[in-house]
Amino acid sequence: MLTVAKINAAKPAAKAYKLADGGGLYLLVQPSGAKLWRYKFRIGGVEGLDSLGRFPEVTLAQARQAHAESRRLVQQGINPVLARRERKQALIQSALAREMGSFAAVAADWSAATAHGLRRATLAQRERELRNDLLPVFKSRQVDEISRVEVTSLLKAVEKRAPEVARNLRNYLWSIFEHAIDSGLMTANPVPSIRVLRKRDQKNHPALSGDQIGDFLRKLDSRSSLNEQTRIAMLLVMLTSCRKSEVIGGRWEEVDLNTGEWEIPAERMKSGRAHWVPLSRQAIALLRELRALSPAARGVMFPNRRDPKRPMANRSLNAVMDRLGYSGEGTPHGMRAAFSTHFNSRGENADVVEMCLAHASKDKTRAAYNRHAYREERRVMLQQWADQLDVLRREHRVTS
Repeated sequence: MLTVAKINAAKPAAKAYKLADGGGLYLLVQPSGAKLWRYKFRIGGVEGLDSLGRFPEVTLAQARQAHAESRRLVQQGINPVLARRERKQALIQSALAREMGSFAAVAADWSAATAHGLRRATLAQRERELRNDLLPVFKSRQVDEISRVEVTSLLKAVEKRAPEVARNLRNYLWSIFEHAIDSGLMTANPVPSIRVLRKRDQKNHPALSGDQIGDFLRKLDSRSSLNEQTRIAMLLVMLTSCRKSEVIGGRWEEVDLNTGEWEIPAERMKSGRAHWVPLSRQAIALLRELRALSPAARGVMFPNRRDPKRPMANRSLNAVMDRLGYSGEGTPHGMRAAFSTHFNSRGENADVVEMCLAHASKDKTRAAYNRHAYREERRVMLQQWADQLDVLRREHRVTS
């Protein structure tokens, strides 16, 4: 039997030699001075060699304990080398499964798998909502450990401040967990029914009346406590009848002030189709004013205050309406409804109205050819609308 003193006294020789400890366990002393624990065994007449570590990192007592464990396996006809290798592989697989099964990993994989064909703005919104509301709560959690109660609680909390975001999050979560099920990481989707959220208010985008629009324009013109670029963005939403995101995401290369045209590319449109906007005299004047504040070299027409390379915050124009006293009475998107109501009530060509609002045919080929359909009629209509806004501005007094 070996002793610690005998092991320490063993010196390297020209050739490797063994110091036996019994039961097939021995210490192999290498010419380099390395002292290695080895266990020679046989299973079914086939010889095997188990490496148990290096002295002194593995002490004599530890080597004997490892030897005893290996001998028990050999007595059962199990190769200890293969058993240890399989156990290590199982631990690696378990760790990998836990890493791949985390909510953050599954969400990232789902995002990559579903990104194709989505507009850049849609992807940015999805990433922002995941980053702001889902990842802080579920990031490190295993997907199969997240309960329906937790998901419901999160959705209801978000709904209190942003009902539409809560609906978006529920859709994301449903798809993420379905992706996890398809990947074999879980068997049941914990996302609750849409019934846990309140029914969508059909008056999502309330519109100001004619009287209110006049008052609102007068308040905008007073410019009190308003950032000038934000004021211009709000006015352009009204003058062009474009969506808020289409205006604040505008880039100077899209605009031709000489011809009075704004070509919004397909990737920035909700429909995924490019939109041609004829600019009224009033809109051109505002854009010239804006160019002095935001030079064309910057690219972005309405730069974000914190990061000039990005557009202004999405809530900026809603905040303007809230600040001027129209919270709950009107939204930037509601200005499109005011435009539609005005011209439809006068019996104007509904197709022209729809084209101005970018509500084009869903037939992609037809829509591509019709991008400039009703060109002159649309130019006339948007100029009439700009003139009508001037009339409302003059005729109505501030009522607050």
